[in-house]
Amino acid sequence: MKYYAITDVGMVRELNEDTYLAKEYGDISLFAVFDGMGGAKAGETASAIAREEIEKYFDNFFDDCPRTEPEAIQVALANAVDRANFMILSVASSDKAYEGMGTTMVAALCVTDKVYIAHIGDSRAYLIDNYGAEQLTRDHSYVQYLVDIGRITPEEARDNPKKNIITRAVGVDKEVSVDVSVLEKEQCVGKTLLLCSDGLSNYLDAETLTKMCKEHSDSEDLAKALVAAANEAGGSDNITAIIAKI
Repeated sequence: MKYYAITDVGMVRELNEDTYLAKEYGDISLFAVFDGMGGAKAGETASAIAREEIEKYFDNFFDDCPRTEPEAIQVALANAVDRANFMILSVASSDKAYEGMGTTMVAALCVTDKVYIAHIGDSRAYLIDNYGAEQLTRDHSYVQYLVDIGRITPEEARDNPKKNIITRAVGVDKEVSVDVSVLEKEQCVGKTLLLCSDGLSNYLDAETLTKMCKEHSDSEDLAKALVAAANEAGGSDNITAIIAKI
């Protein structure tokens, strides 16, 4: 597994409220991107808490209970998110400065012959090859809802002024539901897995991702090129990307 992770404050924001997790447990790989939200440093705090709790959960899981069957992994992903959700809510309830904070999350857990994609919010996962970039996640957002019910087209959604309104996040409600999809690893061999915050996906469409993936075969080169392109296109938000070659 070759991978590279990068985060950038962008061209407009003063604080970087994104964070990421990239870790290996033997032949198991865990990647995640978090995009925090909230006033002052609340978003930064929420994404940091989520990252810490997800990492601690899987550190313990693979140390104490190294189960790899699909049912156990999907339950573990849900439990890890529940733990992060509880901790963010606990901090927010104890300090008004953090009230209402939360974070999106997109994660990929590569275990034996499968790749598990888990997400909440509008951070995304893509699987890219020379023929295109397949979006593996569906945004939990107001604009995606409008697309789903046929009110607007996917093309109109890209420039909709309400595209940053998300309908699900970690740490906002007492209960949170995480969407998990499962890919066979053989489906991903020779392809590029991209996890990113919306600071990247808002600027770079599937066609651009495919083109840049063709131009940059190295994970580090591609990640840096994607961030640079998002900044050149405006960079109005923090930008985070994890590139993994499976």
